[in-house]
Amino acid sequence: MVFIRDNMKKFTEKGFTLVELMITVALIAIMALIAVPSFQRHAINANLKSATRDIASDFMLLKERAISENIKYKIVFNVAGNNYTLWERNAADTAYINPQTKTITSFGNDISFTANTTFGVGATFQPRGTVTNGTVELTNSRNSIATITVNITGRTYVSFNMQ
Repeated sequence: MVFIRDNMKKFTEKGFTLVELMITVALIAIMALIAVPSFQRHAINANLKSATRDIASDFMLLKERAISENIKYKIVFNVAGNNYTLWERNAADTAYINPQTKTITSFGNDISFTANTTFGVGATFQPRGTVTNGTVELTNSRNSIATITVNITGRTYVSFNMQ
């Protein structure tokens, strides 16, 4: 009798069986498979937002520098090359110098300017704080669109249409 009671005691001990553990792992794997596409979509759109905010901050930086240093600055967009260049006007006000080129693909290879970028030869920042008004539009592989609008007073607005 003691032998049977010892056997029964072993069966009543607490713990997990291998089947229970396998079911739990399978459920976690299924939930991960459902969550990964959503996470990827979020990451792609986050890259677009980062690129847009970087360009908007460059607009604000150039406006501030133009006012504080009393010289002109210019930002030129190369839609075909997916980059833009920041320029500083020399002290004699005869030429733009010190180009700094930035690429938007550093935030993600799928980000590009659209044909709706309306600055033409670029936005010029005057020492009194005014700027050439226009729009910069970016898109990504999910067809999400980010729009940066700058008015003549240098005020920058950013809007997103996420897919």
